[in-house]
Amino acid sequence: MKKTFAALAACTALVPVSLSAAEPSKVFTLGQVNASAPAQGTTDMGGSTITQDDIQQFNRESLDRAIDLVPGASVSLGGARNERNIWIRGFDRWRVPLYFDGIRAYMPADNRIDFGLFTTNDIAEIQVSKGYTSMIDGPGAMGGAINLVSRKVTRPREADLRLGASFSDNGAFNGFVADAFGGARLEDWYVQGSVTKTTRQRYSLSDDYQATQIETGGFRDHSFKDNMKANVKVGYEPSPFDEYSLNVVTQFGAKDIPFNEVSNSRYWIWPAWDKQSLYWISKTGLDEKGSYVKVRAYVDRFFNQLNFYDDSELLAQTTTGAARSYYEDYAFGGTTEGAWAMWNGRNTLKAALHYRHDIHDEWNEKYKIGTVATNYTEPHQRTREETWSLAVENTFHPIPEVDVIPGISYDYRHLIKADKFSYSNNNNANGRMIAYPRNDDHALNPQLAVAWRYDPSGSVHASASRRTRFPTLFERFSNRFGTFTGNADLKAERSNNLEAGVTQTIGHTKLGANVFQSWLEDAIVSVALGGNTTQNQNIGKAIHKGFELELTHAFSPELEVGANYANLLRTVPDKSTQLTDTPRHKAFVYANWKPLDGLSVVPSVEIGGNRYLTRALPTTATFEGGEYVVANLKAGYQFTEQVYAEAGANNLLDSNYKISDGYHEEGRNIFANLRVKF
Repeated sequence: MKKTFAALAACTALVPVSLSAAEPSKVFTLGQVNASAPAQGTTDMGGSTITQDDIQQFNRESLDRAIDLVPGASVSLGGARNERNIWIRGFDRWRVPLYFDGIRAYMPADNRIDFGLFTTNDIAEIQVSKGYTSMIDGPGAMGGAINLVSRKVTRPREADLRLGASFSDNGAFNGFVADAFGGARLEDWYVQGSVTKTTRQRYSLSDDYQATQIETGGFRDHSFKDNMKANVKVGYEPSPFDEYSLNVVTQFGAKDIPFNEVSNSRYWIWPAWDKQSLYWISKTGLDEKGSYVKVRAYVDRFFNQLNFYDDSELLAQTTTGAARSYYEDYAFGGTTEGAWAMWNGRNTLKAALHYRHDIHDEWNEKYKIGTVATNYTEPHQRTREETWSLAVENTFHPIPEVDVIPGISYDYRHLIKADKFSYSNNNNANGRMIAYPRNDDHALNPQLAVAWRYDPSGSVHASASRRTRFPTLFERFSNRFGTFTGNADLKAERSNNLEAGVTQTIGHTKLGANVFQSWLEDAIVSVALGGNTTQNQNIGKAIHKGFELELTHAFSPELEVGANYANLLRTVPDKSTQLTDTPRHKAFVYANWKPLDGLSVVPSVEIGGNRYLTRALPTTATFEGGEYVVANLKAGYQFTEQVYAEAGANNLLDSNYKISDGYHEEGRNIFANLRVKF
């Protein structure tokens, strides 16, 4: 594997992938954030943009698979919860905020967002910032941010339809996907909607998988996932400087949990993983120089049901461990952002005020308490918390080709209420509601970025930033089935980030390179207290450092090749713990070959180096593993301007690998899609 990476890194320095630029007219620009930082020019400060064309070209139907295209990004599997987690330069979903059209997606209890449950059909582009993230976008971006920008109708009438299916390598049906996007424009108004339905009944393991007592191979037990998402948008665009939009997004999800292959399993299912959002975005131009006022306001709801069973048949609920657990979260808030263009465009001052109010309700239906069998529903336990952030950022151009961008933000978190139901003497009749200690926190975040477009085809950039992240309720108060002691005084983590990079186009070749290092302070780590209990404390320090290379080259109009490579080293100076779940090396190589009019053939290879994983048994141990080489192939044909069909295979060589101990990944699988446009 090391020789493979050495050869690939050498090739990448000469020939690797820069994802294509989106067609601006199809992008809902109101939903974009300031991830690229400069007020003029195209320097992206080391970030990446994944377009809808990229998503379709590589058949990335879920958000985790799409983000995995980005150099410096990787995916891990929370096998015991069947969740896909993303990492940006070693920072996970807790430290990399997720936005929808610039509005934060946040789960106040634990923020364990499952990136595998979000579909990509209604997304025009995915903005990924890495290290440097504009202060204007909001708090919490320790290591970057991800923003999903929705599509926008561009013609008087249009519609896109897709129907697809997936199969195991022996042709057995695994699941289907169906989605539709349509809308209309009438003078200054537009209205549009989209709906996606995805169902994965099962998936098959590699033929090389070695059976265990729990998992015998073939079709993976309890690998069902189901998701439906609908999005409606109504907008008014009276001028090039003004736009107003009302948006409704609803999503209903459900999933099973595959059993761990080697250890005692959790017999869990999620019958509900639902999210609804109503949000308003407006932008009002103040002049023709770029001054504006932008307003975002939103209401969110999240509902989550988790069922705990006693047996592998998922039928019995008779012991103290059996329960139905419910989360019901609400959030409301908004952002006011203003920009003032001055000095004939040489300076742009931006300011933003963010406010968010989170309400978390949870309760359990218990089937046995202590020695008493019962059907008892706990009272609702409520937590309320609000977060404020005030940010100022200035972009100054000493000459038109140079951007100097200082910024600063002040973040404040206020815990209003935090309740928990406590059982006394294992008897619900004596149970009582207790209030957790309340504690507030605040943080000041400065940063500076400089970019220079030294010619029309090349630029360099450098940035330094200090960003913080407030801990979740889960990190502060959860007892994790009696194994943790809460810490109401847990403070924010801090990351100091340095980055420099260059982009250059030479003829038909596009190159990019970034080098970075981050120092983490007050990192939240688990500390043993004795008596088989632990506690989260702010004592951790860590260093993330590495580099990224990417390149595309067009040999001819019929053949383009590209690749990207990322090198990441995460260390803990005092050697007190081993950081897990991110690969030391990661690469992606592809070609897009068009041998005939209308025909495209897209082979690609994904390579992941060793990463440290947590053992399934005992969970206190780690080991080095998780490497993989996965080959994919897709062929598509454009029959007419309206009709396109494609088919392909993922994991073409049927690699047998895992990125979470006890949970092997899918083996060879086949897919087919039919797309129709009107």
